Amino acid sequence: MNIDARFFALAVFGIALLTGMDALAKALAGGYGTFQIVFFRYAVSLLLFAAAIPLLRPQWPRRERLRAHAARAVLTIVTSTTFFYALGKLPFTEVFAIAYTGPIFVALFGALLLGEKVRWPTMAAIASGFAGVLVIAADGPAGGGGDTQQWLALACAIASPVSYALGVVLLRSQTLHESVPTILIVQAAMITLGLAIVAGPSFTMPDSADLWAIVGIGLLGAVGIYAFSAAIAKLQAAQVAAADYSGLIWAAMIGFFAFGETPRPAMWIGALLILAGSATMLLVKAKAAKKT
Repeated sequence: MNIDARFFALAVFGIALLTGMDALAKALAGGYGTFQIVFFRYAVSLLLFAAAIPLLRPQWPRRERLRAHAARAVLTIVTSTTFFYALGKLPFTEVFAIAYTGPIFVALFGALLLGEKVRWPTMAAIASGFAGVLVIAADGPAGGGGDTQQWLALACAIASPVSYALGVVLLRSQTLHESVPTILIVQAAMITLGLAIVAGPSFTMPDSADLWAIVGIGLLGAVGIYAFSAAIAKLQAAQVAAADYSGLIWAAMIGFFAFGETPRPAMWIGALLILAGSATMLLVKAKAAKKT
């Protein structure tokens, strides 16, 4: 297994853990506000990162990079709150499918902001994935109809990938200047502080029966984002997009077995288009590797 393949596998592993975290967030959505759930996710992660400081040995953040940390913290809050709100109102798998415009924007922003080359086969693959998302979202929340909250949730599901993609591209840029542990610890602290202020007035004391899910959100989130962040520092934007698409498979399985959701036909058609795009990107990468 070459170096790229190992980091790609690590990215897929990170996405699997993050998908499990999102399932726990959906399970908690009935009892807690969105801001509070996101607060749980980052507060527990911050405690875990702090406990692991002797092992991770992070450097002190550079003063000139604090603005970049703050910018990504804001993007992460926007991404997490819009995504978790959508998860609480819409079917799990469909929210994930809509969110897969994120890898499309990652590749596009990688070209626009980082100057990475995106050749026409990759553009065709991105177009295929985007078409798949459009098929899924075309007939409204959960296949038609829907109340105001569901339409708002659909809008959040569509908006979340844009801020997510900007955050991933910014993260890849940050890893050129600071270590992954430093980035994650500083940003977890910033996000926790910001959400403590926002969620504080409406804070609901957690029920003891929910503590396992709250700890699970932080644990899966911390390990998942660490694995994914370490991997994307070594991958091109298009490879990151392909790894990110694997979350749709995990989401489909979790939606079916944990939430009893049966995806509608448009979901399957859209998923096929998305997976076709991912497979095309992987084949293009493999072919390019053989030539070098």
